[in-house]
Amino acid sequence: MFLLNTAICIILLVIGFNLKNLFKSISQTDRKFLNKLYWYHIVIAVFFHFYIIAAGGDATHYWYTVKEMNIEEVLVLCKQFNATGFIFLINYFPSNILDLSFFSGNLFYAIIGYLGFIYFYLITKSFLKDNENIRSLKFLGVPLITTIWFLPNLHFWSSGIGKDTILFFCISLFIYSIQKARKRLLGIAISLLLSFFIRPHVTMFLLISFSAGYVLDGNLKAYQKLGILLLFFIGIFFTYQFVLDFIQLESFETTSIEEFASKKASKLNKVGSGSGIDISAYPFPLKIATFLYRPFFFDSNGIMGVFASLENLILVLFTFSIFKNKPFKTFKTGNFITKGMVLFFILGTVSFSLILGNLGIMLRQKNMFIPLFLIFGILTIYNNTKIYEGTSNNK
Repeated sequence: MFLLNTAICIILLVIGFNLKNLFKSISQTDRKFLNKLYWYHIVIAVFFHFYIIAAGGDATHYWYTVKEMNIEEVLVLCKQFNATGFIFLINYFPSNILDLSFFSGNLFYAIIGYLGFIYFYLITKSFLKDNENIRSLKFLGVPLITTIWFLPNLHFWSSGIGKDTILFFCISLFIYSIQKARKRLLGIAISLLLSFFIRPHVTMFLLISFSAGYVLDGNLKAYQKLGILLLFFIGIFFTYQFVLDFIQLESFETTSIEEFASKKASKLNKVGSGSGIDISAYPFPLKIATFLYRPFFFDSNGIMGVFASLENLILVLFTFSIFKNKPFKTFKTGNFITKGMVLFFILGTVSFSLILGNLGIMLRQKNMFIPLFLIFGILTIYNNTKIYEGTSNNK
């Protein structure tokens, strides 16, 4: 088994390193950056592996439990629309049939996460047409376009076995694919199906946000907007009950949502658990700030808390930088993808900030939304920096 695991790991590393070669639009400069990002991602994946072994986590459950199951048991869970069952199904062949190690499994997921970073980077570059001057954009004295993608939390929760890595990949693939929807229908289908089986409410957020982005796009004609709205309502019709059943919500009425949020928050605000906080008495703006920017230094619990606090400090400063550069103008003049990304970020942030009361879970959940916030922030600063004044790069 040692030889098989070694061979699999070498193959995965080679495949991961060469993923960038699948995209013709990637320049030599981009390759150098993506090479650095790749090895950084792999180092964090190795750290994730040993951290989970020491501290425990869902990843070990997803990998080791399925080793003791047969395929019929896994399929029963899938038929019950159990999200864990779908993760078991993904892991069944490598874990149960091939009997690969936990390290091999984490490396496999790390490669999937890294592919998500390639997509997010390509999405960012698609907005920034002046490639020669892009690196003149600075944040905290360093090139913005590259260094912002080295935030450790982005990599930590997209480098190991679990739902977070899959969703990180799905969101990046979906946005990348809808840029040229007719040519990338397969990417749209894969991203929506995978995310739907893992977290259907996130799929609904994607459908709502980007449908609204289409409708708000000033370049579309009335009949096009009506067609998109029709497709949106059809999608909602088929996913509505699945979402309600999955999140155990009776309906989307205000009273039902408030009751659900209150119950969910009470279960997750285990103050004595180390990373639990009681958000029930927080005003709404503070719940948003808690979700996006905590843990902060006064919450730090060990070295991991310090790193998370440093990253959140960068996000706070980055947020101030965005608001200094006319973000509402960027949203207003942006195309449907820009609008969809912002709406998805807002919808996800508002929804999850109401129910989460554990800082560790917040770090994981916001990883789905922060990349879109970063892309919008880069675009906002890019469009409103003096050296780019008078240039429209967002259409």
